[in-house]
Amino acid sequence: MNRNNTAKKKFYYAFFDAEYTCFMEKDAFFDREHSGELLSVGLVICDKNFNLVRTYYSPIHPIYNTKLTGYCKELTGLTQKEIDDAPSYEAVFQEMYLLFQEYPVKEIFTWGNDAHTIRHDMEKNHRFVAKKFRKIAGLLQDITKRLTRRIYGKGMVLSLSDMKYICGMSHHTAHNALEDAKDLYRITRCCAQGKFDRERAGRLEEYIHRRDAYHQYKRFRKPLSFTVDVGERQPSARNLREASMQYIGVLKSCCMQEDGTVPPEILALCDDLRSLVGIENQDCPKLEE
Repeated sequence: MNRNNTAKKKFYYAFFDAEYTCFMEKDAFFDREHSGELLSVGLVICDKNFNLVRTYYSPIHPIYNTKLTGYCKELTGLTQKEIDDAPSYEAVFQEMYLLFQEYPVKEIFTWGNDAHTIRHDMEKNHRFVAKKFRKIAGLLQDITKRLTRRIYGKGMVLSLSDMKYICGMSHHTAHNALEDAKDLYRITRCCAQGKFDRERAGRLEEYIHRRDAYHQYKRFRKPLSFTVDVGERQPSARNLREASMQYIGVLKSCCMQEDGTVPPEILALCDDLRSLVGIENQDCPKLEE
């Protein structure tokens, strides 16, 4: 019997991230009907022991929104020249297809809604794409709940930067497709090997609880601009600001708990008071590094 024919086929893990066209309301030139086109993809492939075997990155030339918005450039770090010179959607998917022929995978892990966004992009902007490329999209699986269950015993909605924090990395997301794919690979390896920081995990859970409660009670997203103008013109408005700051100080002092913290709903009220008199938020809960 030929051993080569009976040998078990080797499979790999793949970690994927992507960036998409995006815009702000002021970007009148942007075709909103075709938003969310793929701009870049990043891929990390490793063996079952999490030994890194391949990485892949490519920008993609979009079909409809070929001009990057300022917001998109700032968020992703991509330049217009990179996008102008980038290969087509089909060319990039062909390269990924060949990679998966060389390194077979059963699933391609993503973080968050990449799987949904890519399938939506295919249906909306690339309706006649090859079937083999659709199969790649079909392998995309959100790994969020799997990893959070390992840490908390339940599925939770965490950001990639939250998971990086738990794994001893910086609480930051690069918004570069390859760097984020590498981070996803690292945090998955960390969690699978049980090397995450349990103290940081507890700290993060408490922070998320306080942050979410704060935003639940917060009513104003930013200072009311007209109050700033009034404050510059009328002394009575300046007096109102001073009185508000005094009231906030007394309120926080009276509501302070035994552990020295102030309930998030009180912090939200304090920042709403600041917003009413044209002052930026100061009390949104922060995560300790």
